[in-house]
Amino acid sequence: MIFNADVKVNFKPGINDPQAISIFDAIRNLGFDEISNLSSGKLFSFEISSNSKEKARGLCIELCEKLLSNPVIENYEIEIN
Repeated sequence: MIFNADVKVNFKPGINDPQAISIFDAIRNLGFDEISNLSSGKLFSFEISSNSKEKARGLCIELCEKLLSNPVIENYEIEIN
């Protein structure tokens, strides 16, 4: 079976996010004062071949731990459809 996987990777709370800081400064300079608590991240979307949704999730976890995220400073969320 083929599953669609979306993996979101973001910095853990308390970790400096320089890209978000720069974007937030630009947002303020453009006059969007309603925006707050901006964070940046990465989104990975891919297809995964597996016998079950649970096995597909396991493969995604392994991929996140080994390549897509830095577990020391980043969290990840996995959605499989």
